[in-house]
Amino acid sequence: MTDIALQGKIVDLKTVVEETVEEKWQTESLRKQIEKAGLRKKGFMMPLDAVDVTERDSNLVKQFMPEIQLSGIELRSERKSKAWGGSYFRILESTEEDDLRCIQWIYVWTKQRFFISLWMTVLPLFVLGLLGTLIYSYLSFSHAILSVVLIGGIFFFLGARSLYAALKGLTKGTYFFSNGQLFIIFGMIFWMLLGEIYISKGSQKEELIEGAEAWHPSIPGEEIIEPILKETLKISWISMLFFAAAIFALILWKWEPPSFTHATHDMDWAPFFIYIRGRSDEWKLEKVRYDNFHYIAETMSYEQLKKKNAVTKHQKPRFEIPNFWHSFRPNGGFNDWFTVLFGFLILIISILLAAISFLSISNSGLITHEIVRFVLIPLLLFLGAYLVFARWPTGIVSRKIKLSDSMYHLTDNRLRIFWNLRGEEPALKVRSKLQDPFMDDEDFGTFRDDLEQIVFYNLLPKLRELEQKEFFQRL
Repeated sequence: MTDIALQGKIVDLKTVVEETVEEKWQTESLRKQIEKAGLRKKGFMMPLDAVDVTERDSNLVKQFMPEIQLSGIELRSERKSKAWGGSYFRILESTEEDDLRCIQWIYVWTKQRFFISLWMTVLPLFVLGLLGTLIYSYLSFSHAILSVVLIGGIFFFLGARSLYAALKGLTKGTYFFSNGQLFIIFGMIFWMLLGEIYISKGSQKEELIEGAEAWHPSIPGEEIIEPILKETLKISWISMLFFAAAIFALILWKWEPPSFTHATHDMDWAPFFIYIRGRSDEWKLEKVRYDNFHYIAETMSYEQLKKKNAVTKHQKPRFEIPNFWHSFRPNGGFNDWFTVLFGFLILIISILLAAISFLSISNSGLITHEIVRFVLIPLLLFLGAYLVFARWPTGIVSRKIKLSDSMYHLTDNRLRIFWNLRGEEPALKVRSKLQDPFMDDEDFGTFRDDLEQIVFYNLLPKLRELEQKEFFQRL
């Protein structure tokens, strides 16, 4: 059924197609995605330049299983959605050094990512729309300056911070888009609220430009709201812009999302290799190789991980996936749950302060002071929400999985299927590095095969046909 040609093994995929349907996949969505993509008529399976010892040494996986967390509510939702395809592992032993092992993990998604991120886009837009409405309704131009500048500034800072982190990757040839970068635009638009207040109200609260009341009508139902708030809410066109953008983004996400909000392509893969050295029960973590961005490989030794506090006392690598590109970065051990609980505490305090402020009978006193109502409370509200939604931790793989179950193993049959999926994007591009993970660091700059290897692999089926044709012509 199989023939050896040069360095690769040509595979007749007729039987593999049948096995694909019956293969035990971790998620139904992955099985359907594989059936949808289909397999090539002819494919290949590279020879393994190591020894597969998964069945024998599965206890090592439990000992050195990486602690990888997803950051944020959105990635948690993605992990629980049809986008998640599961995780597969195996253990390889070096043929040259029998005390060296490589634990390979491949994390699989059936879709790469969404362009529009729900919590990090819709929530800030609604928050800015609400705060802009309150500031426009209750403050004069001179009193609104501090609130608008600070709130817009905090959004601009968060966006610039996210953009700076992404641009730093350009030195390594990487860049990733994060919805947090949109905060720069949000902050700049919010600053325009000052111009709207000045045009409508003038520099003093008592000075209203003629016609401003008609241009900015009261919100319907003010007769019900006014006795409670002692003021009249007014429509701000800048604030309405944020509300409209939030509703538009919510519709794109929840109801009829157009193609640009969908995943950029089907199937996405994230490799993570753990290297350990030792004998019997005396095994120690040596280094890890992980997908730093779009298959670019980053190598980090145990000493480097320890300096970054990215390894536990039991020598388990500690990493996180911080964005929708499904790449990894060392997790410095900062307690994410502490951050989330702290965020909840700030949210509760800010909500209580806001309730006391707006329900207060007297307009005097610290709790109703403009700086507290329109600067401190909004900043606390946003900070609490940001900490909760952006840092919510979720383990990508449960520690309770049964590692001896073959459903989690990266078997030869699964590799044949992953490598030979039809289409350029769905197929797993990590080939030679999977079969020969013990190559030198200087040769491991990427998990992808280089251009020459890709061309060679694509030519293998044609070379096989030519060899067979030449063989029969000689008969």
